[in-house]
Amino acid sequence: MAAGRPVVGPRIVEVLMGSHIRAPDAPLAALTRRELDVLRHMAEGKTDRAIAEALTLSESTIEKHVNSTFAELGLAEVPQLHRRVSAVLACLRHAPSGPPGRG
Repeated sequence: MAAGRPVVGPRIVEVLMGSHIRAPDAPLAALTRRELDVLRHMAEGKTDRAIAEALTLSESTIEKHVNSTFAELGLAEVPQLHRRVSAVLACLRHAPSGPPGRG
């Protein structure tokens, strides 16, 4: 967050992630709708508490979705790796070259 605002805006996150779930071989294709919701909020820089409030879920439920997302994306727990950042970067790495289609 920069000055209390997300570094990446919600619309940018939506555009970037929206195109990734359409391709069957995309990393995000294996995620559930709720895991995608949580990942979108993570990409906006939100904490588990903020995500829980936004989705009206408990923090422990958010933690379960976050850990499940890490597992689906193959992000093992490594001391030198920030898995939240890696999850968002995994999405960006697989971004299509053109704008996503609407479907």
